[in-house]
Amino acid sequence: MTWWLVGLFVVGFGYLAVAMIFAARQEALFFKPKRDLASAPAEAGLAYEDVALAADGGPTFRGWWLPAPSEPHGPGAGLALLYLHGANTNLGDRVDALAFWHELGFAILAIDYRGYGRSEGRPSELGLYADTHAAWSWLTGERGLSPDRIVIAAESMGVSLATELGQLVRPAAMVLEAGFTRAADVAQRRYPWLPVKQMIRLQLASEDRIGSVWCPKLLVHSVADRTVPITLGRRLERRAAPPCRMLTVRGGHARACVEGGERYRRELERWLAASARPEGADTDA
Repeated sequence: MTWWLVGLFVVGFGYLAVAMIFAARQEALFFKPKRDLASAPAEAGLAYEDVALAADGGPTFRGWWLPAPSEPHGPGAGLALLYLHGANTNLGDRVDALAFWHELGFAILAIDYRGYGRSEGRPSELGLYADTHAAWSWLTGERGLSPDRIVIAAESMGVSLATELGQLVRPAAMVLEAGFTRAADVAQRRYPWLPVKQMIRLQLASEDRIGSVWCPKLLVHSVADRTVPITLGRRLERRAAPPCRMLTVRGGHARACVEGGERYRRELERWLAASARPEGADTDA
C-alpha cells in the first residue's frame, strides 16, 4: 500500500469517527449548559424569589420570579414577562437583561431549563419544551395571570422554545431576538465539513412554527451577529404570521438589551405600548 493510500485511509477514518461522534452526541454538542451562576438579581438591586418548577414527570428546574417595580411605569406595567435564554448560558449571565426588562415595568419569570444553572437533569429538545410549558402553566396557574397579560421575551435557542409554545397558547406579544430557523442551519455553520442536515435529529424548527403564532411579534436581530447571521432572522420574518415586525440593531449575539442603545429601547417601548397592552390592564402583575 502506498503512502498516499495510507494517508487517505487515516483521513477517511478520522472523518468517519468525527461524524459518528456528532451523530451520537449532537445534543451535548448543541446544548452547552453553564452550571455556575455568575450573578443574581440581588446584586443588581432587584428583589426576587427563587422558584422550583417541574414538568409532569420531569426533573426540578429553577427560576427567578421578580415582582413588578413598586411603582410600575412604562409599557410593561401590569404585565408579566416570561424570559427564555439561549443554549450556551444561564440566568446568572443575564441579570443585566432582566434589569432592563424590569425597568420597563414588567414582573418577570426567568427560568433555567433542566441541566442549566442549578436545575436538575440533562437538557434535551423535548425536555426543554416541557419546561417552557411548565413555566407558562406556573404563570397562568400559580400566579393566576391571564395569557393576554404575559409577554414572552426569548433569545437565540429560546426563540425556538417560544415559537413551539406559541402554537398552543396566545400571549400578549413576543419579543424574539437572534432567532434561528432550525438547529441544522446553526450546526452546519459550526461544522461545515460534515453532512449535518442528513445526520441531525434536533429540530428546534422556529421557521416551521412561527407561521402558526398569531400574537404580535417583534423580531430583533443584530446586523453584526456572527453566531446566528441576520439572514436566518430574515427567513423567520418571511415565514412569520402577521402581525410581525423586524427591528435591526448593532452589537453582539443576543445582546440588544445591553448593546442596543437608546434607539433600541425607544423602538421597543413604542412597539410594546402599541402591541402588548391588553384592554383595561391594571398594575398588579
